Amino acid sequence: MVKYIYERNPDTGTIRRRLTQIYNKKENNMEMKSLYDYLGHAGGPELGQQVATAARKAGVKGEMREVSNPKYRGPVMLWPTAFLDLYFKGGLNEGATGKQLLKG
Repeated sequence: MVKYIYERNPDTGTIRRRLTQIYNKKENNMEMKSLYDYLGHAGGPELGQQVATAARKAGVKGEMREVSNPKYRGPVMLWPTAFLDLYFKGGLNEGATGKQLLKG
């Protein structure tokens, strides 16, 4: 199976297609999780936007997954677990501590 990523060059605005390798993300330490999966509860749109902004600043690329359950139907972002660990426990989040954001 061939998989492509389409990327926009921020300087020129051109879009290029790049072939990616198909791999098992867990074998390559690239496990992707949603905020719900990581936190154990819904993070909400405000926290989601803060995480997305920090990811963009750090150059981390997320993936999107469609979900459908009784409480929510629509797209959710997936982030590398290592990035989420840094964000919530290592200080990537600006002005908030991990203890305030994590439950339990």
